[in-house]
Amino acid sequence: MPQKGGTMTIKWKEIEASGLSEKDKQYMVMYGCTQDDMVAMMNDPMNFIGGHYMLAMSILSDAQECIAYKPDQARQFINKAKYVLRQWKIDNE
Repeated sequence: MPQKGGTMTIKWKEIEASGLSEKDKQYMVMYGCTQDDMVAMMNDPMNFIGGHYMLAMSILSDAQECIAYKPDQARQFINKAKYVLRQWKIDNE
């Protein structure tokens, strides 16, 4: 599985054979990591320095960096940023 804070692109056959829950399989396709990995990223004290807004900006920068040569990974980074912004909105309502 991906390292903390990391994203990896794996093939669907590998996801299917991984033994992950259906929810984590969905997360692997959408975000490149499991639901627990996403929660850990959101709760990492390092990410409180600039807030979740800056975390989303950082993730979008990662997507921008790899969009030309790894479009599927870029898509996962963009999905991660949307997840962060959605959680930030929920937390601030």
